[in-house]
Amino acid sequence: MGVRMIDVSAKEPIYREAWVEGLVRLKPELARAVGDSWFIGLGNLATSISVSAIMATKRAWEYIPLLHPIPITNVDVKLTHGEDYVGLRLRARTVAQTGVEMDALFGALVGLVTAWNVIKAKHCVCGPNGDCRVVEEGEETGGLSFSGIGEIKGIEGVRVIRKVKGAEANLDSSDPAVANTAKAPPVVTLFDASNEPMYIGEAVASGFIKLRQSTVELIRSGGLEKGDVLTTAQLAALTMAKRAWELLPLIHQNYITHVAVGVEVKDNGVYVRVNTRNISRTGSAMEALMAVGAALLTVWDMVKKYEKDAEGQYPDTEISFIRLEKAVKTPVQ
Repeated sequence: MGVRMIDVSAKEPIYREAWVEGLVRLKPELARAVGDSWFIGLGNLATSISVSAIMATKRAWEYIPLLHPIPITNVDVKLTHGEDYVGLRLRARTVAQTGVEMDALFGALVGLVTAWNVIKAKHCVCGPNGDCRVVEEGEETGGLSFSGIGEIKGIEGVRVIRKVKGAEANLDSSDPAVANTAKAPPVVTLFDASNEPMYIGEAVASGFIKLRQSTVELIRSGGLEKGDVLTTAQLAALTMAKRAWELLPLIHQNYITHVAVGVEVKDNGVYVRVNTRNISRTGSAMEALMAVGAALLTVWDMVKKYEKDAEGQYPDTEISFIRLEKAVKTPVQ
């Protein structure tokens, strides 16, 4: 079974808008450390999320295999935080022949993984047996690796809030639910790995996209208009694992030596599991997370025709979770 990009050549370009949201679920003590300053780990969390989400929205077509390149005319990112989460809401606009929701979803994904990367850098330490905790101020870690497993629960609730087609809408920037992100010091840091030893790294991440049962049956029968969704999702994940460094501002370019992608159709959606291995001065946890996200969004893109309701919305579709199951770094002897 092949795949194909839908031909939109005959369509007229019209105004389109999409709102999406998602969150990174944290243990309460870690969420409190974010605070109203939005300064934690590698630095300015708010700015890091916003810049990476905007850049990724504009470049989504490069990473989701069947997505059309469209002119993004505006991206707006709003951040919130609560007792156990950091949340993101993103609006993207275009004037094009096709919708902008997949671009917005990809931007949100990259923003949320960036949040994970910034937060975990100094506040989560994990031992070889998977025992994880928040690092105390000034504490020596004894060479244990930071991963975020345990303290960072995962990415959840990535969904399309609503779409607009053919009529403009204005974002109310005075929304009291939106946090003030302007307080953080203007500092971000790429962790200096120059003196780190070479590691053999391994990471495992997984995720799930919730779909209608009728869509699941179409996937199983091979009846999708765009073609082989499972193989395409696997290829998207493989590509993303190698290219994650291009999108996440504060991760290093790693030597990825192995990527394995499993895609399984369940009764209510599609489950993805990615294993990455690397030989570098850092691990490959962020690469595994991004690979899972790219696979799930590729599934969404290929089935979106069947997930929309009569108004063109996505009431049943959601990336329910993306989790990091394993992140291990073993110094090369």
